[in-house]
Amino acid sequence: MFLKTASKLAASTVRACTTPRREYRSATLLCRAPVCPHASGPHGPPHAFESRRHAGHSHWQNVRHIKAAKDAHKMSQTDKFVRLIQAAVKAGGGPDPKLNRVLANAIENARRTQVVTNAAIELAIKRASGAEKPKNLRKAMYEIIMEHGVLLLVDVETPNISRFGNEIKIICKKHTCRISRGGVKEQFLEKGFVRVSGREDGAALDSDAALDVAIQHGAEDVFDIDDGEKTMCEFLCDVKDYFALSKALTTNGYVVEECGNKFVPMVPVTISEEHMGVVGRLCDELEEHSDVVAVHTNIA
Repeated sequence: MFLKTASKLAASTVRACTTPRREYRSATLLCRAPVCPHASGPHGPPHAFESRRHAGHSHWQNVRHIKAAKDAHKMSQTDKFVRLIQAAVKAGGGPDPKLNRVLANAIENARRTQVVTNAAIELAIKRASGAEKPKNLRKAMYEIIMEHGVLLLVDVETPNISRFGNEIKIICKKHTCRISRGGVKEQFLEKGFVRVSGREDGAALDSDAALDVAIQHGAEDVFDIDDGEKTMCEFLCDVKDYFALSKALTTNGYVVEECGNKFVPMVPVTISEEHMGVVGRLCDELEEHSDVVAVHTNIA
C-alpha cells in the first residue's frame, strides 16, 4: 500500500518550467511576448523512483538503466547537431567552416556538448555537401491540437514514417492531445530567422545597431531573447532571405548563432502558467525524439 501511494506521489511530480524573457520590437511597435518553454532533460524524480522499485537490490540493474538513459540522450544530442550542421552547409555557405560562419558556429556548439564526436561532424558535412549519400529520410509535418486553443507543428525527418507515426500517437495519448489531419498549419506563417549573440571582436551586442544592418537586408521583425545564459537578437525575414541576411550580419562583424526557417503563429494565444507547464512537458518529450527537427507552437 505504501509503495502504491509513493508511486502515485512520484508520478504526480511536475518539473518546473522556466520561461526566458522574449521582447518583440519593430520600427513602430514595442511589446513583450513570452515563449513556450522548451526546456530539455529527463523527468528525474518519477523515472528514478520507478527504476529503483523495479530493479530491487540489483546494482547492475540500476547501472544498466542509467547507462541506457545516457546513451539515448547522447544519440538524440548527436542527431540534433548533425541536422544543424547539415542545414548550415545546405543553406548555401558551403562545407568550409572558414568561409561559412553559420557552419563554424554549429560545429563549435556541437563540440561544446562533449557528446558529438569529430567523426559525426565530418560525416554530417560530407553528406550535406553530397560527398557521401545519406540514409533515406522522409520529411513530414504533424499537426497537434491541445486544450485552450494551443496548436503545435512538429517538423520531422525520419527513415521510417510508419514507426514514427505510431510513436507520436502514443506521445499524444499520454499528454491528452490529438493529431489533426489539417487546419493547423494554416494558422502559422513560415518565416526565415537569424540569431546573433554578439560581435566577432568580442564586443557586447548592440541590438539597435544590429537592427539597422538587418533592416537594410530584409529583416521584418526582431526579438530580444534572454535565456539566462546569453542575450541574443532574433531577426525574422522572408523564408527565402535568411541566408542573405545571415551573410550580411556576418560581414558586418556579428556572430550568427543559427539561421533557418520557423513557423510563426498568426494569432498567438495566452495561457495560464499551469497549462504552460503541460505544453512544456509535451514539447520536451517531442524534442527529445531523434526524428523531431523542431516543434512550433502558437503560444504568445
